[in-house]
Amino acid sequence: MKTILVDDMILDLKLFELKCADLSEFEIVGKFTDPEKAVEYAKSNVVDFAVLDIDMPCMNGMELAQQLREIRGDMIIVFATAHMQYAVDAMKMKADYIIFKPFDRYDIEDVLERAKLLKQRQKKKYYFHTFGLFDLRIHGEPVYFRSGKAKELLALCVYREGQIVTIYELVEKLWGEEQADYPEKTGYRRVIKELSDTLKLYGAEEILIRERGSLRIKKDIVDCDYYEACSGDRGMCLSFQGEFMKQYSWAEEAVFGLYEKKRLIMASM
Repeated sequence: MKTILVDDMILDLKLFELKCADLSEFEIVGKFTDPEKAVEYAKSNVVDFAVLDIDMPCMNGMELAQQLREIRGDMIIVFATAHMQYAVDAMKMKADYIIFKPFDRYDIEDVLERAKLLKQRQKKKYYFHTFGLFDLRIHGEPVYFRSGKAKELLALCVYREGQIVTIYELVEKLWGEEQADYPEKTGYRRVIKELSDTLKLYGAEEILIRERGSLRIKKDIVDCDYYEACSGDRGMCLSFQGEFMKQYSWAEEAVFGLYEKKRLIMASM
């Protein structure tokens, strides 16, 4: 990965340069004390991975990250800072990770390993976004559904994390518990067909497995912010801002668990 380091005191990131020299996956292509020069470099050169100090004069790291992401949306960005109070703002900027100074070789190894994993995940075709509004993107492009119920059905399958969603649960969540005894009146078969037709249109039918009386997502071929948070991903947990599939009331029960994971991580920092 072509990597840049940006810090008004570049010696703070000297350890990164030394560690990257041991790993063939990382190539330091630029070290900058001036954020504007880093932006100019990124405009005319490939940059896969950036390590940015947050507290810099003229342009802080978060402003720099925003400009870099405008140049290349899939750039992996890690913030380096000595100030704990920047953590929440950094995650709001959709940083991939944050590392606190002073750091040692073990911290850097963790960051570089995470960067490699993120790069591998970017190769996956399907990505479910659940923090905030639910959305499916294929190769980075949004999927448009034939109906709101079809999209909600897919969200329910994602929420169940690859476990079976029965027709009873489908009807209960999408139409209410009072309708669960009369599923045929809800038109659930039409909704399943609308979802299947949409996925087929986008060449994504492989992500949904239909079996007699049930559906489930094929979890191993998709990426999802919720799945990463549930697995304990530090950066993803910190990026959670209190909204999860917010268009669906049945999803609210997951919010407490996500907050708790975030609280435990922040308490350990």
